[in-house]
Formats: sequence, C-alpha cells, structure tokens
Amino acid sequence: MCPIGGGQLLRCDAAAAYTALSQAYQRAFGTPLCITDSYRSFGAQQDAHSRKPGITAIPGTSNHGWGLAVDLCGGVNGFGTAQHQWMATYAGHFGWVHPDWAQATGENPEPWHWEFGALRS
Repeated sequence: MCPIGGGQLLRCDAAAAYTALSQAYQRAFGTPLCITDSYRSFGAQQDAHSRKPGITAIPGTSNHGWGLAVDLCGGVNGFGTAQHQWMATYAGHFGWVHPDWAQATGENPEPWHWEFGALRS
C-alpha cells in the first residue's frame, strides 16, 4: 500500500492515479479532493460491517480491503453538486469509476464511493 496523505493508503497504482485525479480536481476547485476513507484492513472491514451492515460489503469482499476504493467528501459526497458532476465527467480519465450500484438510481446510492478500475479516454 502507498500513502496518499492524511493517513490514507491505496494500492500503489491506485494511489498514483488518485494523486493525479486530486491534482486535477484542485486545479478545478482550488482544493484537493477531500477523503474520509480508503484502504481498510480486514479488522476495519469487520468493524464497519458490524456498525453498518446494510451499506458495507461482507468483510473480505470489499474493494476498500484491496486498496481500490475511496469515500470522498467536500461536495463529491452529494449527488447534483458541481464537485460530484466534475468527478462523474473526469474521474474515468484517471481510472476512477462510480459503480452502478452506488449511482443515485443504484441499489445502494453512495455518491461518495469511487473505485479504481480501467482507464477510459
């Protein structure tokens, strides 16, 4: 795992892509991305699942546990904000996606949750 600041960690390729995304976001909004959660150890996954079983993955299956997911704040965490719209438009260029299940019309709407996946142009 590689650090991305604020005590947060991601898999190293995801960390590099996140850093580039955050720099682009800062150029657009004057502040880097606001992050509340990234890599979760197995114990942290168990804790989160015991506290929020309806919105967390079964421990051992979470992309947070692979260092491939982030939970964001600072406006990205709300559907319909300029920050969330910017992410929806540009995050894919850096390899980050907002999964279908987390969309406003998805089975578990989470505007704040983004995952590192394949690059798209």
